[in-house]
Amino acid sequence: MDGVEPVLYPLLRKDLIAQGPRYAVQIGEKMIDYNEEFRLFLSTRNPNPFIPPDASSIVTEVNFTTTASGLRGQLLALTIQHEKPDLEEQKTKLLQQEEDKKIQLAKLEDSLLETLATSQGNILENKDLIESLNQTKASSALIQESLAESFRLQSFLDKERDAYLPLAESASKMYFIISDLSKINNMYRFSLAAFLRLFQRALQSEQDSGNTEERIKLLIGSLKHTVYEYVCRCLFKADQLMFALHFVRGMHPELFQENEWETFTGVIIGDTIRKSDSQRSARDQIPSWIEQDRVWAVASLKVSLPDLYQTLCFEDESLWRTFSQSSICEQDFPSPVVKRISLFQQVLVVQAVRPDRLQSAMALFACKTLGKLIFHHGISAQKLNSFFCPMFLFYFIVLIQSLSFSI
Repeated sequence: MDGVEPVLYPLLRKDLIAQGPRYAVQIGEKMIDYNEEFRLFLSTRNPNPFIPPDASSIVTEVNFTTTASGLRGQLLALTIQHEKPDLEEQKTKLLQQEEDKKIQLAKLEDSLLETLATSQGNILENKDLIESLNQTKASSALIQESLAESFRLQSFLDKERDAYLPLAESASKMYFIISDLSKINNMYRFSLAAFLRLFQRALQSEQDSGNTEERIKLLIGSLKHTVYEYVCRCLFKADQLMFALHFVRGMHPELFQENEWETFTGVIIGDTIRKSDSQRSARDQIPSWIEQDRVWAVASLKVSLPDLYQTLCFEDESLWRTFSQSSICEQDFPSPVVKRISLFQQVLVVQAVRPDRLQSAMALFACKTLGKLIFHHGISAQKLNSFFCPMFLFYFIVLIQSLSFSI
């Protein structure tokens, strides 16, 4: 359903009509018998349904949509159950004891009010009442102390649990990365249950470590490996490199500086050049060793990322001679330049100057970033190149750009 029908309002408000020993409720033009154990559940696929004010006061809205914070908490609980079951058991007992003490405190308050309300005569002369009040006060003070101690213990346990929070955050991020693939192809849908199985499989892997921080790093690496292998087996070959870059950007956004990803995907296309400069003037601003058909791409790079362009020193033709003539230019960057630019900036340079080697550059970037182990199931950097034809470049940019808006 997309909303609450007004015809259901009498039922939701429980506007019951007594008819002898039974109750009835009017729905539309019919009078229907009402069972006190009746419950009504309305479901919708709309993540943000509109519930009018008159309906919101009589219905309880429950959102079962998976959220990053909710999934993070669930994954953290699974991690603690596996890594430190005693800690999770102690945490559960503390929460149960805290709820029991709160219930006892509420009962004592109700008992105190009832005792005061039903007392007769002078309260100050009623010894039984005063003694009962003193006992209630003492019990309440003990419960309050127990609650404070429970709170301190929970804070200590939470600090130990938070040590595993980076693993839960990374895993939550991975789930939403792979869930975005459904925007590319409806066949690329991965359930939360399947992801949780992968997460538990990663937890069960043999990862010996001397301390907790090292253990978490090993678990994150194992989970990346497991998730990447699992997803790649489900993708068409033409989409595997796209997923590799999408996975890198989702897991390591710090590798991409401002405007770099937008320049790569074509979101920034150098409109300022078109407005202010003609193609002839652009040719005058670009070094002569760059081929004519790449002038516009290099000029766009210059406008979009001026700091990067200045670092590249394209004016020094001798510096870039080997790169421009190499059959594997993505591996033959000038040594003075490669030390000052990031891995993804190398991809941007190849895209602008040598697009014939762009596929190899992207595969190399994915390998270096994610680790070569994730490619051992027939997806090496060399084999990735053979998966794509020249028409792939346009197809790839369209796919990766559609995903980029969701991160």
